[in-house]
Amino acid sequence: MPLPDTTRLASDSAMTISDSLQITDSLTIVDSTSLLDTLNTQVLTGFPGISHPSLPCSENWVFGVILVLFLILVVSLIKNSAWIRESIRTFFQVKERSSYFSKNTVIGFRTKFLLVTFTLGVFSLYAYYWLYNPENGFHFSIFLWFYLITILFLIVKFILSQLIGYVFLDTISIKLAKESYFNVLTYLGISLFPALVLQIYFPSYLNSSVATFSLVLCIIAAILIIIKLFQIFFKKSIASFYILLYLCTLEILPIIILLKVFRLII
Repeated sequence: MPLPDTTRLASDSAMTISDSLQITDSLTIVDSTSLLDTLNTQVLTGFPGISHPSLPCSENWVFGVILVLFLILVVSLIKNSAWIRESIRTFFQVKERSSYFSKNTVIGFRTKFLLVTFTLGVFSLYAYYWLYNPENGFHFSIFLWFYLITILFLIVKFILSQLIGYVFLDTISIKLAKESYFNVLTYLGISLFPALVLQIYFPSYLNSSVATFSLVLCIIAAILIIIKLFQIFFKKSIASFYILLYLCTLEILPIIILLKVFRLII
């Protein structure tokens, strides 16, 4: 029986091994450049974000305004610290007296200007705080409009008071009335300033208590103005009618109009 050709078998086995080495690698390497191109072409989608609310406590300009108002108050009181003592001591007097501000015209004018600037700033910021809508944000430009309109309101009221005083009243009475009115507004502004800071920067559960305290201060200020008007101008029974007419035309009605203008701005 003939034996198989061993040389042929060896050759076949060598060709089989060579073919097995030529099998393509099963692990395919992905090109990193093409992968980055694929990721760049994809558009990432998701839920829209919620913007940070614009609140008085989160606005830097509110802190700046409060700091400036505090510095104005400190400077004005340092320049004329005796004004508070004298104004409180002589508040319920109705006789003619020399005002503390008239002793030094320059210092008196500067102190009055600073105190009026401080008081109007407190009133404007407080009014804006109570009337603003959280959805619209708390903006410095609207505060400036509040402040300018409050200044205009005070100027118009001063002109009307001067006109009424010139026509119907004597010089001494109108001078006492203006000085008393200025003192009451300044007291109210100084008293409302810490309440304003508490409302803006302290926890919200204190808002109702602070708001009640502020309302009480405003009522007390209104009562003091009425008392001074009766002390200065009440000489006959008919004078009470004119005092009430003055309160309605130059105190109550203008404030209502001012609040409506503030709401239109917001």
